[in-house]
Parts: sequence; structure tokens; C-alpha cells
Amino acid sequence: MIGIILWSDAADRKAVIWCEDQGDLAYFSDPDLKYSNDTFLDVGDVVEFEVKTQRNMRLALNPRWIKQNAGSTLADGLRAIPMTQDYVISNTAQVIPFRAEPAPRARHTREDVKKRLG
Repeated sequence: MIGIILWSDAADRKAVIWCEDQGDLAYFSDPDLKYSNDTFLDVGDVVEFEVKTQRNMRLALNPRWIKQNAGSTLADGLRAIPMTQDYVISNTAQVIPFRAEPAPRARHTREDVKKRLG
């Protein structure tokens, strides 16, 4: 998965990542001190990582920089990602489809209402 760091805290060694499939955010923590405070993930970094779902939460594993400091905003970071054809779409997120037109409403007669109310 590819994502952009939205929030990070080097002192607590945690980060929140927006995911390319536009599903749930992924959360990363570094309890093993793999990264030093000077090289910890920063807002705007573009990273590639594995995703694990645990207790309805996406966890980011083994993040690797694609581009550091790609931009301080999500839009800047997205523009900085090179487009490739060989990406994999994750099916772990629940994406609700958008309907352009509202569904038709059922019409009830007075007799139908009277029957229901008794």
C-alpha cells in the first residue's frame, strides 16, 4: 500500500497514514525503535507499507519512504506520487458506493396505512 503521513509524533513514535485506496486510515507505531527521532516519519512523507487489520483498525507495518517531505498538504503529496500501472488495490476497506439519483420511494394508499395501523 502507498500512503501519505497525515500526522506524526516522533517523541511517541506514532503516525497516521492516509491510504491510496481511500479506505480507513492506517496507524503506525514504532515500539522497537527502528527509527531515530531525527529520521522518524514526518507529515507529507510518501511511504509504502504493508497493512494488517486488527480489531477493526488498520495497522501500517514496515513503512519505507518513497519520497520524504513531499508536501505539507495531502494534495501536494498526492501530486508528488508517480503514477504506475502495477499497484494492488486492497479490499480491506468498506467503501460505500455513491448513488447519483435517490432510490424511488414506495407509495402507500390510505387503505395500506389503515391495514398496518389496524
